Amino acid sequence: MSHSGAFVDEVANELETWPGVRLRRRSASSLVVSYDDVELGVLDRDRGVAELRFVPAERDELVEHGDALPATPKLDAEDVSHDMCGPSDVSAVLELFDRRYREVRGEDDPYRSSDVE
Repeated sequence: MSHSGAFVDEVANELETWPGVRLRRRSASSLVVSYDDVELGVLDRDRGVAELRFVPAERDELVEHGDALPATPKLDAEDVSHDMCGPSDVSAVLELFDRRYREVRGEDDPYRSSDVE
């Protein structure tokens, strides 16, 4: 298993603990992460990357501050990506998913699995 694949697995394992979040296979190497019927993003083990969609203004802010990269040309304009090459990338990707999760749920406070009683 590549290091990137292990980091993707670590993110997937954490996301599975979040209330209402589901992961489903898109292909042999990628998982779609959703909350209810809303797609939060995609995790790709082979490429070691997370891809998420944000509204254009938020997407631009994330790219400008270096929190994510613009989507590759094949993806939609609102998509951003983040490569997972090390432990700090796991944290950064979880923060991106948390931001998207809160947006979809209409919440302001960050979610942490340790919040579960």
